[in-house]
This record gives sequence, structure tokens and C-alpha cells, in this order.
Amino acid sequence: MTSPRPRTVARRRLVLGGGGLALAGLLAACAETPEAPPAAEAGPTLAEPTPNTTEGQLTTVVTEISAAVAAADKARDAGKLAPRVVGSVAAFRKAMYGLIEKDDQWAEDLTAPGESLMVPMTSTDAEFPRTAIALVASSAKDGVPMFMALQQADARSPYTTWGWAQQASGVEMPEVPADVVGSAPVTPDSDDLLMTPKDALALYAKVLSDGDAADKDDKLAENPFQTETHKRIQTERKELNAGVEKDEVATIKEVFTVVEDEFAGLRTADGGAIVLATLTSVRKVAIKDGATVRYAEDNKYTTVIGTKEFTKEFIREFGTQVAVYIPAKDSDAQVQPIGATQTATGTSGS
Repeated sequence: MTSPRPRTVARRRLVLGGGGLALAGLLAACAETPEAPPAAEAGPTLAEPTPNTTEGQLTTVVTEISAAVAAADKARDAGKLAPRVVGSVAAFRKAMYGLIEKDDQWAEDLTAPGESLMVPMTSTDAEFPRTAIALVASSAKDGVPMFMALQQADARSPYTTWGWAQQASGVEMPEVPADVVGSAPVTPDSDDLLMTPKDALALYAKVLSDGDAADKDDKLAENPFQTETHKRIQTERKELNAGVEKDEVATIKEVFTVVEDEFAGLRTADGGAIVLATLTSVRKVAIKDGATVRYAEDNKYTTVIGTKEFTKEFIREFGTQVAVYIPAKDSDAQVQPIGATQTATGTSGS
């Protein structure tokens, strides 16, 4: 019997919001038609490990998650997300509904998974909790596909998700085992990869916070989310200090932190791994004594606060789900972020 053919995760475009002071710093969907990945050729022999969840079962899970998100978004009620949608993504959704109540412009930033399962990855591990990762279509027409973390706590519990990350464009995607074969799980401390997932995620958060200088050994590959995040921050920094010396009016910095209790990881066909995790971040504009900063009239963040002028500080908070590919230990490749979805969760200032 021939071995099942690995699936290649298709490339998609990842488009981010602009960097100006009046624009939100959120990931946005793009207008590209999703392409179905290649199907597996055949099933495994009886001696091979098999996945503990079938493609049909995951399709049901994804459909129910999509329906729950759609119902919650329509009612602006995070309570409707349960029981399928939990953890950080539920908290981020609730925070976004609060922003929408104050300014309905925020509604355009709600990204949601659709009901179409494009590529399933399910664990062959019989132990609980069990993990699956699904590449799903966006609910938006021609939207960007999303990597979704799926986990089952025990045999009596349903699969739930704590987040999804939009697939990045222009990034080489790893091949994953065919769905009839399944993938071995990895843990945050798995040490047979180029870096442990825990260390790789910590490095990504550090580079997002401090720039490329934080990656002295050049272990992390370029990626759209990092590039656009830094671009937005530097654009705002220049606008804040236009006509004066560097940082004479204000400084700006965003600090990212890994949420330690949300992690999903499965092996790829080449012995590497795709891992999903959640980051939180705080972007702070610190204004120098005697200076005043005024933001544009249509700035959604300042509308929520109720003022567009600040003399001390201006703070924005975000939650971001990320997908990262970590090569096998003997690889000469770099750790490659392959997806991200960022959500604004709060704003304040004085």
C-alpha cells in the first residue's frame, strides 16, 4: 500500500492595518480565493498509528465553532461562544464587543473562522488532553484562512478552541502528514526541535518587543506580522515627534508576553512542528513633560477614551494568536512564524 501523501499548507496573503495615528493596528483579511490543499492518496496500514479524531469529526467541530462565533458577533454577547470557544479568544471577543458599544467602527475588525475545514491535523496520542490544529476558511468572502487550535480535555468533553491565527503570505509553509495518518504531539519543552517551542515563542515575543537586535543568533525568520508591527510603531513615532529631535515629544514601545497556559503543537511531515500560542501586548506612548499629543478626529481608540489629547500617556492593549513553524533539530532553517491574528482589547490615556 502506498503511503499517504503529506499535505502542503497553501500560501495566503496577510494584510495588516496602516501605521498612521488614525488607524487601528489590527490584522485584516484580504481578497484572495482560498485554494483547497491536495488530498491524501491512501490510508495507513494497520501497523501504523492512526489519528484519534477523524476529518469528519473535526468538520463538525469547526462548523459548530463558526456558528457560535457568528451568533455571538450578531448579538454582541460573548456568552454565546460557549462551550466551543473558550480562553483568550473568548476574552478578546468580549473586550471587542465593549469597544464596539462605544464606537461601532470597531465592528469591521472582527475576524471570524468559517465552517469549511481545509487542512486537518490531529494527534495520534491516546492521552488527554488531546490536540488538533485545523486550517479553516475565513467567514469573510475571499478571506484569509486561519490556523485554529483545538483541544479536548477528556473523553467526555467537546473539542474547544482558544484561538486562531490568520495564515501569512509570502512565507514557505511546511508539509503536514495526511489526515488519515495524524501527527505526533509536541510539548512546550520538546527538545528534539531546532528550539523548544517555549524558547521559540519567548524569542518571538522578545523580537516583537525589542526588534531584530534581540535575535543575535538570527534564529527567527522574517514574517509579515513582525514587519508590519514594527512599521506601524516607527511610523507613529515619527508622527509624534515631527519637526523635533528624536523622541523629544514622546516615546512609543509595545511589549509582548507569552500566555503560558495556551499551547498547541503537532509534528510536521519533516520532523518539525507547528505550534500555536497566545501573546498579549501593551503599546504605550509616554509623553514628555510639557508636551501635548493630539490624535486624529476619526481615531477609534481615542473615541473610546473620550479625548483625543494626551499630556502623560496613551495606552493600547492587544491580544494576538500566533502560529509558528519550528524545524527539526538538525535543520539549518530558521524558526518561521506562519500566522497571526491581533485583536484590540482596551485603551486608556491621560
